[in-house]
Amino acid sequence: MRNPSPLIAAAFALAVAALGGCPKNVPGAGSVPSVPGGGAVPGGLGGVSGEVDPNTCGNYAAMDGGAKLKAFLQATKDLQTTSEETIKVVKQSCEMIGREMGMGEADFQGDTKAVCEKVYRTLRDNMKVAFKAQAGLKIKYKPAVCRINIEAEAKAAAECEGHASADVGASCTGACHGRCDGTCSGKAGTGGNSAQCDGECKGTCHGECEGHAKVNASAQCRASASVKANAEVKCTEPELTVEASAKAELDKSKAEMVIRALKNGLPKALSIQAHLEPLKDAVAIWAQSAQELKEMGPKFVNSFKDQAMCISGQLAAAVNMIGKINTNVSVSVDVSVQASATASGSAGA
Repeated sequence: MRNPSPLIAAAFALAVAALGGCPKNVPGAGSVPSVPGGGAVPGGLGGVSGEVDPNTCGNYAAMDGGAKLKAFLQATKDLQTTSEETIKVVKQSCEMIGREMGMGEADFQGDTKAVCEKVYRTLRDNMKVAFKAQAGLKIKYKPAVCRINIEAEAKAAAECEGHASADVGASCTGACHGRCDGTCSGKAGTGGNSAQCDGECKGTCHGECEGHAKVNASAQCRASASVKANAEVKCTEPELTVEASAKAELDKSKAEMVIRALKNGLPKALSIQAHLEPLKDAVAIWAQSAQELKEMGPKFVNSFKDQAMCISGQLAAAVNMIGKINTNVSVSVDVSVQASATASGSAGA
């Protein structure tokens, strides 16, 4: 799996550049600014708490470009929440495996990366001493498959742009499951305005996308739509069977322990792996939105007049989230690779 770290790091630099012409004492970065005569800056002090709040800063969403900015801020907040929830589930999956192998609570103290590395190292060590050879443990694994509701993503993008959903035709890089306005190559369908497709659609896909979806909208609206679609992605459960030959066992108790750990803990980790693909796609599109904000420059922030200081605080808070999102996604990817390697049998080599 490709690590998205460089892309997110680039977004970090771009977002910082976008703030280059903003006042230095932005909310959340030190002192709280005031206006002549006392009182708070009109529109609210977004970012004072260090958190992105797309519903602060007064009526900025009604201004030119405000609706798209709000969509970007909401996408940023939702991405942070999703990445935090994902990393929690990743750690839980590691703890499930560890407990089946008799590891104690002290082994689960620390961040997710450290805990999971310890758990998978313990699992690999036990696999080596439990069986005479890797061939003595047979693991059959069918990965989970995730599909994005491409119609919902197109609708979200259209609402952000203020257009009809038909104006933001959605394409699918991968398998389109539904109607294809174009040509379809796959298990079913040959294309056309009413043809059902279960394969690659060269045109607009209506239905579900197994792969990467793209809508024709601005970067900020694509980010909003992609994050919303990621939150509603539907995934099948991975299928995992574990069998062991009694003749290949070196230590029966350890062999039984390893099998329990694999059966009970590994499916959750493998489910995470499937969900990570649409999440990484959403992060990549969100980074493009940061690029668009950078290209708008300080003039864009200042266009919000009384809300400019508050908007600056919100963008600063968004920048501060990038590192957290980066770490959560990167660690989740690393652990999913270990889970996949274990399922494929390579971890015990």
